[in-house]
Amino acid sequence: MNRLVTSFLLSALFVFCNQRLYAGWQRSITNYSRYSYKAASQNWRIMQCGNGWMYFANNKGLLEFDGTNWAVYPIHNAKVRAVKAGKDGRIYVGGLQQFGYFVPNSLGRLDYICLSDSIDKRNIGNIWNIHIAEDKVYFQSDNAVFCFKNGRIHRINCPSIVHSALVGERLYVAGAGIFVLSGNEFTLLSNTSSMVDNAGRRVIGVFSYRDKLLVVSNQGGLFFYENGTLIPFRSGADDFLKRNRLFCATMKGSLLALGTVQDGLLLLDMDTGEMEHISTHNGLQNKTILSLFFDREDNLWLGLDNGIDCIHLHSPIFQNKATIGSGYASCLYRNKLYLGTNQGVFVTGYPLILNEERDLEPVLGTAGQIYSLAVYDDKLFCAGSNVLGVLDGDEFYSIPGIRGVWWVKPLRQKDKLLVATYIGLYLLKKSGDRWMLDTRVEGRGFSSKSLYIEPSANVLWTANKEGGLYRLSLSERCDSIIEEKCYNFEELPVGDNVCIAMVDGEIVIASRQGLFRYNPSKDCLDRYEQLEKKMDGRVAYTYIMQDTLQNIWYATDGALKLLHYDPLTKGYYRSENEAYLKDCLIEDFEYVGVLADNEAVIGMEDGFSLLHFMQERVKKYPLNLQIRHVYLTGVNDSLVYGCSYVPNDTYLKIPYKNNSIRIEYSINNYDRSLALFYSCRLTGPVSEPWSQLGESTMKEYTILPEGKYTFHVRTRVGLEEPIVASFSFEILPPWYRTWWSYLLYAVLIVLLCGYIYYRIAAGRKRLVMLKELELYRQKQAFQKESELKSKKIDLLKEENLQAELHHKSEELIHTTLNLVRKNEMLQNIKSEVLSILHAAKEENLVIIRRKILCLITQIDTNMEHDDDLLAFQSTFDSVHHNLFQKLEARFPELTKREKLLCAYVKMNLMSKEIAPLLNISQRGVEVSRYRLRKKLGVGEGESLTEFLQKLSQ
Repeated sequence: MNRLVTSFLLSALFVFCNQRLYAGWQRSITNYSRYSYKAASQNWRIMQCGNGWMYFANNKGLLEFDGTNWAVYPIHNAKVRAVKAGKDGRIYVGGLQQFGYFVPNSLGRLDYICLSDSIDKRNIGNIWNIHIAEDKVYFQSDNAVFCFKNGRIHRINCPSIVHSALVGERLYVAGAGIFVLSGNEFTLLSNTSSMVDNAGRRVIGVFSYRDKLLVVSNQGGLFFYENGTLIPFRSGADDFLKRNRLFCATMKGSLLALGTVQDGLLLLDMDTGEMEHISTHNGLQNKTILSLFFDREDNLWLGLDNGIDCIHLHSPIFQNKATIGSGYASCLYRNKLYLGTNQGVFVTGYPLILNEERDLEPVLGTAGQIYSLAVYDDKLFCAGSNVLGVLDGDEFYSIPGIRGVWWVKPLRQKDKLLVATYIGLYLLKKSGDRWMLDTRVEGRGFSSKSLYIEPSANVLWTANKEGGLYRLSLSERCDSIIEEKCYNFEELPVGDNVCIAMVDGEIVIASRQGLFRYNPSKDCLDRYEQLEKKMDGRVAYTYIMQDTLQNIWYATDGALKLLHYDPLTKGYYRSENEAYLKDCLIEDFEYVGVLADNEAVIGMEDGFSLLHFMQERVKKYPLNLQIRHVYLTGVNDSLVYGCSYVPNDTYLKIPYKNNSIRIEYSINNYDRSLALFYSCRLTGPVSEPWSQLGESTMKEYTILPEGKYTFHVRTRVGLEEPIVASFSFEILPPWYRTWWSYLLYAVLIVLLCGYIYYRIAAGRKRLVMLKELELYRQKQAFQKESELKSKKIDLLKEENLQAELHHKSEELIHTTLNLVRKNEMLQNIKSEVLSILHAAKEENLVIIRRKILCLITQIDTNMEHDDDLLAFQSTFDSVHHNLFQKLEARFPELTKREKLLCAYVKMNLMSKEIAPLLNISQRGVEVSRYRLRKKLGVGEGESLTEFLQKLSQ
């Protein structure tokens, strides 16, 4: 098994060493595949509109690119072969058997209007080119040119047209020769028929150069037409032109671009004779070029047989597309450039020349991952995972016993070098002319992915993701660690890679938590806010380095950025959009090697790039930042505003129910090396400050309150003034906050106030009625209460009277009883006296009789005394309702004794009780009662007691 592995590795090494590579530093090229622009593969013509947008004649229709978004607009069942923008706001197009124009609608999309409907399609053919001269539009087909002017079309015949060009204000066509339009017919230029032959030779370009007519043939080369004669133009491109068949050409200034069928593009400077060949080996997607166009920023657009490419002729970035792996390090050594990759070390010539195919040779013995390259003692040290090698001139040797090397760094001792590995630190010593392993540095084994050695002492800083950040003090001989301190803390935790560098004399730590610097007086790390403000603020930094020119290179958000140092002001300046190679760098292994004052080599995931970092980025035309689309967001997004190449000043009014929107904007920046960052703000009822710079080309707002808003977006190119675009719109109030709703509310309020007033008035009236009713009820209640009280008073009075009557009755009874007892007692006394009288003797009979009679007279007088009678009458009348007075009034003939008998009968006294009161016998009482009935007129069956009861009521 081991033999098989060894054989495989040796075979791979043999193939690797014998494979021939080339270091071609090519221009920056942006490739657009058909899958990115979502249309057909072939693109026949290219043009740029006045606002900087690009348009392509694609087999699927008119293809539009605003720098951010692609869109395709088909025509009526035909492929688009030609496109041209007019000054009248139209984009004229032509295709198979038809031609017409596009105009933008209110949503920013393009609507097609056909001009050739009135012409028989069989007489049109294919429209291959369009030219605009003053107020005329020329549509060039296979056998004629159609002139569109003032809404009318007329045909100008010319057989077998293969090419047309507008030079100045003159229209040239090439067919059986070169013709020029004069009036309404074409005139053949003398001695130009030779440009066409049966072998397929034809004209593909006619240009003006130095007041001469330059004619480009697809096979014969270049010619000047002067004084009626075609004169060949000889250049260093003749061999290339002989080997290749040209298909298209374009020219700007002195730079002539020639597109071939089989071998890409040739750029020829007509003034200097310099040539540049660009094909699939150095950036193109496809070798067959169907169309060429220089935009106003001198980018060269290529319409390919399969895709679209844009060559950035003024980009400061050049890439090496050799398949040498990911770039980790570079170094200039003895006028050669050495490149360290994950596949080993490669060497090429220096200085670097654009598009020159130089050999790129591997350095034998370095196969594998290379982390760093460094020159010490006029020797190149190659540090990698598998080897620590030394290149001394052309001799290479490896140092045994040591692997997994991060860095080789010099110490203060001239004969010692420090080696940082996966497992710890080692020392190299020089023995003769060679360097060899000396010893391992005693102490804990630190894996120093990031390493910095302080120049003034044997102190170094080391860091890795797992171990953290440490400052180590070495012994005098540097063979042991005598002190170590960890500088991780709450704001700089262990677990992330950091980068250590010396910046302006201070030790700076770049981390994902921002920038920190070492404070020697406190022996701690402080946040480096001053440098953060000059750079990108408190963001995640993965790389920092200060070059010999004092420029500060740093990486954040996957892009490389540069803080320029100005030696005149001794300060720093930065362009907001100066960001390079975004998402192309190797995270946590970023590398920048400055070769010269304006040249830096940058490691990438796919090789290396060369950056001319002092090249000034000047735009000939200002970029066009534009609000592109506005969508109402929700379950289904709805486009409500769009802007095309013609400004759309529509003032958008959005219903309140759709108060969540998305705004998309774009800028016609086609150079990907020029990174643009945008800042947005919204002013209105909901206002916000300018947002942080970002790459997003859209902004969303949700649940905006009603009101008038203006959305602003800005970007900046270099140190120029910001480019600003704005868009105003209005969120309409909900229906319940509109003017008519307020009017309705006012009417309702008036009605409500009237109703409330009516209710209040009715309520007052009702309240008055209720109060009156209440008063009436209270009065009734009071009256009832008064009556009740009166009744109660009467009842009480009656009860009092009854009580008094009862008292008087008892009094009367007692009085009567007293009288009865008195009379009975007197009667008894009388009887006893009479008995005494009868029993008295004769001798004193007269005296006794006289005294007894006197006593009887006193008794009778006392029994019939009027005072007792009057007292009785008074008491009786008060009890029995003045019975005596009523008897006196009605029956005046009654005697006192009869009145007393009435009283005694009224008191329900029996005859035997009445007799002593009247001092008569019981028989006498009965007789008196009889007589009394007669006088009172009481009938025989009528009760005397009831009669008297009625009389007393």
